[in-house]
Amino acid sequence: MKKILALCLPAMLWLAANLAISAAEPPAYHAETNIVCGTVAGKNLTLNAFLPEGEVAPAPAIVEIHGGWWFGGGKASQLEHVGGWQFFKRRGLAVFSIEYRLGRDGGFPENIRDCRNAIRFIRKNAARFHIDPDRIDVTGGSAGGHLSLMVAMVPDDFPDGGPLPGLENVSAKVSGSFSYIPPTDFVRFWNQGPDDVVNHDNGKISFRGPDDKIPYDSRPRLRVLFHGITPETETGRAFYEAMSPVGHVRKDLPPLLVCDGEKDPIVPGLHGQALCEKLRVAGADASYWMTPSGGHGFPGGAGFDQVLEKFLVRSLKLDAPRAEGGK
Repeated sequence: MKKILALCLPAMLWLAANLAISAAEPPAYHAETNIVCGTVAGKNLTLNAFLPEGEVAPAPAIVEIHGGWWFGGGKASQLEHVGGWQFFKRRGLAVFSIEYRLGRDGGFPENIRDCRNAIRFIRKNAARFHIDPDRIDVTGGSAGGHLSLMVAMVPDDFPDGGPLPGLENVSAKVSGSFSYIPPTDFVRFWNQGPDDVVNHDNGKISFRGPDDKIPYDSRPRLRVLFHGITPETETGRAFYEAMSPVGHVRKDLPPLLVCDGEKDPIVPGLHGQALCEKLRVAGADASYWMTPSGGHGFPGGAGFDQVLEKFLVRSLKLDAPRAEGGK
């Protein structure tokens, strides 16, 4: 019996140690809200910061970009409103939720510029927020998923208008992107949408507004977001591709985790899967998840938690998952 106990003791000690790690309380957080991170076209753009307390080393960070068809939505008012917050809090990540210009005031590439400048502002103020400027991921769903991919994938010299005054020479690069239910190909998205042309008795035509009752009704919104440009000309198509993640596929990208909903009623046809297939052919670090029977929402399903955990470990260079021993 003593011999059996002696043989079991190391395993018992290992299990106890790991249970203690797993049960450890996540850090307390405090919020700093409505921080002006830039002024553009006379409008202040702000962010909310949710910062872990009591951490000695600068924390890794993740920046959330909200969804809403690029027309609506807003930055999260509290940590629990950020998609995936439980994962981020458990890992002690600093979490930022940012604003960008919406609708006619935004569009492409203006909203991409706003997001990249928010990254620059956060990195420039890394000491203020007590974060590691070399470990910043980005995340978002739907429109925010598209923008999080663009932030991660576009080159440094992407023609979006560039840094705001005071942010010159500050990098907008990120360590990785976790995006879910994103449109990844605007030419495809346009072609998936029904016609929005209205023919009048006098021979003139106009274009109707978006109708939430019409499935995949992308065209009315894209006309506004692309400032009247459509992909029906060679120049227009090239512009749509440049504003799409699919237009920036190459090998030298940070790690990407892209998630679809199998039965998404807003972005049809597994846009993320098509993108990831191209990324893998190019040799990029791209992970893919499809939520079985999932709609237009945060990913889930058996095994997703482990996929996201492993992605964060890799992209932000965190310790291995606690379930694996916390080493």
